[in-house]
Amino acid sequence: MHVYLSFSFLLFFFGYNHQDVFNFGDSLALERSQLSILDSSRIDQRNNLVKRSLFSSPSDSSLMAMAQETLDFSQFISYQKGALMANECLGLIYQYSFSNPFRALDYYFQALSLAEQNPTLNDYKWGIQGNIATIYYEQEEYEKALDLFREVALNSESSALTAILNMGNIFGSIQKNDSAIFYFKKALNYSQIQNNPVQLANLYSNLSFIYVQAGQVDEAMAAAEKSLALVDSLEIDFVRPTAYANAAMAFLGKEKLEKAEMMALESLKYSEEQGNLFVQKSAWGTLSDIYTAQGKYKESLDAYLQFSLFKDSLNNQNRRVEISRKQMAFDFEKERTQANAEILRQQLVNQYLLILGVLSVVLLLTGIYFYKRRRDELSEKKDAEFRALVSETELKALRSQMNPHFIFNSLNSIGDFILKNDSEAAQDYLSKFGKLMRMVLENSGQNEISLAEDLAFLEMYLQIESKRKPGMFSYTIQVPDHVDTDAVLVPPMLLQPFIENSIWHAFTDQGKKGELVISFKVSEETLLCTVEDNGVGRKSERPSLGKKSMGVTITENRIKILNERVGYHGKLQIIDKPMNSGTRVEITLPLQLAF
Repeated sequence: MHVYLSFSFLLFFFGYNHQDVFNFGDSLALERSQLSILDSSRIDQRNNLVKRSLFSSPSDSSLMAMAQETLDFSQFISYQKGALMANECLGLIYQYSFSNPFRALDYYFQALSLAEQNPTLNDYKWGIQGNIATIYYEQEEYEKALDLFREVALNSESSALTAILNMGNIFGSIQKNDSAIFYFKKALNYSQIQNNPVQLANLYSNLSFIYVQAGQVDEAMAAAEKSLALVDSLEIDFVRPTAYANAAMAFLGKEKLEKAEMMALESLKYSEEQGNLFVQKSAWGTLSDIYTAQGKYKESLDAYLQFSLFKDSLNNQNRRVEISRKQMAFDFEKERTQANAEILRQQLVNQYLLILGVLSVVLLLTGIYFYKRRRDELSEKKDAEFRALVSETELKALRSQMNPHFIFNSLNSIGDFILKNDSEAAQDYLSKFGKLMRMVLENSGQNEISLAEDLAFLEMYLQIESKRKPGMFSYTIQVPDHVDTDAVLVPPMLLQPFIENSIWHAFTDQGKKGELVISFKVSEETLLCTVEDNGVGRKSERPSLGKKSMGVTITENRIKILNERVGYHGKLQIIDKPMNSGTRVEITLPLQLAF
């Protein structure tokens, strides 16, 4: 069996009568409704309420704000006892609700400084010293923890019982079971613990663990059942995760595996709700042993990995170094404070009010500024997203117009070809047309395709048109050798309308064979696409063709939307060559690469 320590870390604020713990009539709402009463008795009540609430509801997130307010009020009226107790409350919250020993030490050492400065507060320092000792205990620095607990037991009658209990915990951690049992049984003789069901439930739970560790399974079960009876009957939620974890080990020792698994899972559930990392570690370790005993080796390995993660996180060397550093810093500050003749007095109340007023105004103005700035950023972001959506929608609409326009012209070509040619040629033409349609469907739904795909489309289209008008024209596609056509991206079907215009309208002179040159040139940032023919030119076309064709209009609109969407200046130029010797179309696009 793996040995996993599953002790509860007994707090030094467990000094209340148990009737007060379970039936206190104060409430957080009542306390907050009386914030204007800044007297010492009200501050004491608030500190006590935070401690009791931390015990009954350790995951209550409102306790932090209340403890900080109490500290501020105590400092405001120079009430050192209230400030000491408030610092202790904040340390307890960070230690047990947030499992953050570093921040906890900051507040404990501030409380100790107040106790050192004011001899009337000397008795309070032993409880704080005990809480610091539990941090060393949690970090497995057992010798340091033992030294502090012994000092507390010798100097404070009210904290002696808790120190003895934790000394028993430490001896259990180092597997000195006889010593651990001795201290726990010694604690049972205190009338104080018999009247405090919280400490009693905790003690029986820890005692059950030691008996398991010592191999005394029957004694372990008896102690675990006593602890569970107190926890469940009185709903002691603070002790519940630890009591369930230790009971799980007792049931495991008795080979009651289903009961052990249930207890371990319940322990894990409550410790996660309370944010108690130390008990979560123990619960995972116990689950690993239980799953091994059940033959569930995969679940056992998963649980052990979780246990290791928590253990490494809680016990790494950096945490120990940081805790030691804070202890050294406190010792230095303590010596420096003792060397001073007196502490500087606080400023006058009206000065504090003035500073607080100025800070409040500054914070208010700063909050307004950042709120307005954030609101404007969100508004601009929404506008940009809306414009992008509009552009995308318009582009899709234009591409959808291109498809029926192109198909209509192609079907006319098929009709002409069938009327003029035999059935075998028509079949070949239809086969090529089908392949072309597949390319159109695949490409038209995309914003960009590779230049290689666009060249394949243009080649197929020109082959079909060449068969429709045999001997009427020849064509050449020019791409420099250094251009990687798979890497360059272009909008689909951008040149097709201009090639179609040249074939249908430019090559009407029966005595002259048409020549069509399609070329692509790439510079550092620009792609130049050119369609050039030696046809009759636009001025010699029929009057009905003097206006722009649908394909040209759509292409111009596509380029315009692309410019608005991406933020570059692409352009379309249609140039009439001299002496009506043809037309040259130039489309300039930014160079876009796939990789």
